[in-house]
Amino acid sequence: MKNFIWIRFFVFVLLLLAPSIVSVVYGEVKVYPAPKGEAVIGVWAIKADGKPVDVYSAMSQDEGKEYYFASFDFSGKVKLEISAADFSFDKLVIGPDRFGVKTIQKKERSVILEADKPFQIVLEPNGLIKPLILFGNEIEKDIPAKDQKNVVYYGPGVHKTGKIVLKDNQTLYLAGGAVVKGCISTVGSNITIRGRGILAGEDSPRFNGPGRFMIDCWHGEKITVRDIILRNPWSWTFVTWCCQNVLIDNVKIMGSRMLNDDALDLVNTRNSVVKNCFFRSQDDNIAIKGKDGMHRRCENILIEDCVFWTDTANVFRIGYECETDGMRNIQAKNIDVWRYSPYNPVSMYWARAIVWLQPNQNMMMENCRFENFNIRSNGSDMTVVLAKPMSCRYGKFKKPVPGRIQNCSFKNFNIYGEKGNFRGELYMEGSLPDHFVNGMMFENFVYFGKKIDKNSPIIQTRGNIKDIEVR
Repeated sequence: MKNFIWIRFFVFVLLLLAPSIVSVVYGEVKVYPAPKGEAVIGVWAIKADGKPVDVYSAMSQDEGKEYYFASFDFSGKVKLEISAADFSFDKLVIGPDRFGVKTIQKKERSVILEADKPFQIVLEPNGLIKPLILFGNEIEKDIPAKDQKNVVYYGPGVHKTGKIVLKDNQTLYLAGGAVVKGCISTVGSNITIRGRGILAGEDSPRFNGPGRFMIDCWHGEKITVRDIILRNPWSWTFVTWCCQNVLIDNVKIMGSRMLNDDALDLVNTRNSVVKNCFFRSQDDNIAIKGKDGMHRRCENILIEDCVFWTDTANVFRIGYECETDGMRNIQAKNIDVWRYSPYNPVSMYWARAIVWLQPNQNMMMENCRFENFNIRSNGSDMTVVLAKPMSCRYGKFKKPVPGRIQNCSFKNFNIYGEKGNFRGELYMEGSLPDHFVNGMMFENFVYFGKKIDKNSPIIQTRGNIKDIEVR
């Protein structure tokens, strides 16, 4: 009998402690206070499970100019209380939907959200006027020690570093609450750049930073970049030159301050993965290139589970610079296009598209696959796929020869949002007999709930085109 009483008492105590046990193990929230002068006060206010989350600003040339972002870590389920000081939430749009962030309550100038997994969402109360980009990350693990061998460590605060050069086997760690005003150059292999901090470029005029680009990886192998935020670049933002075995994971780029700020340029790069990223840029989000006579193939590249936003260029631009022996086995899947740029017709030299394949220099582009794209229409038109070998003039190439495209596929493209004037061409053009577009497959294209078939007028071909299949 005594044992039974003790068992009941023990169970009773466990029940009393259960909520606190759950909150520690499954409901942790970690925030990173901004350095003095960095937090933006009086526009957006955010709390994650009651903890204030500091808000930063970034610059854009687009309508609205300034926009905002914030980041924190959590596990389990988190409640977000978000409010605005001086604008209404009557027209508030939140997305992308795939992160499963739920709206629990919405008032005139506040909203309560709930999330149970990492997310990257945009809150637009009035289109491009003062949008907020909010990142909820997993709790950070395996944080390196400040005095650990081969670790370059920047703690909370503002650091004006100029160019940081990393060599073989080094790790650069930017702690949450660190704002590093400078750039990073890697020369070597087995290098890691990570942390919850910000790499900031607003102190540098266009094309005149402390280095060529904010992250500049040169002839490296086993390069990992994850979790950091890059803000206000002065040129191309993140470039890998003649690298292989690169992993880019959960990197956020808050660009759009000026043209030529490509978010990520994979130059003569192979055997690499880009995943869980959010890129906003004025110029191309993803550009795959061959440059400076390096010739190494751009191949075996996977880009997945990302959110992209370009203000004046292309989401994917593959080609243009093509000093390489080929581009092949490039795959992009599970992509959300939150915003795309104003339309330029396919006949223009600087046309625009969600995916533009434009091999140059007589180069073969082959075996590229694009799957599971969700494209949010704002009511204006945009070419969805543009496959067009071109003579692209740049640098020493004044009379280049178009390239060739073969065996590329596009599957599960969903266009949603405001229909307006959106047409969404799938356009293919082969210029000459030896500069063809062959073996293109389009499967399950749905525009505003209606599936596209082979007779749709949005499918346009011109010139030397063969073996086009629409399912």
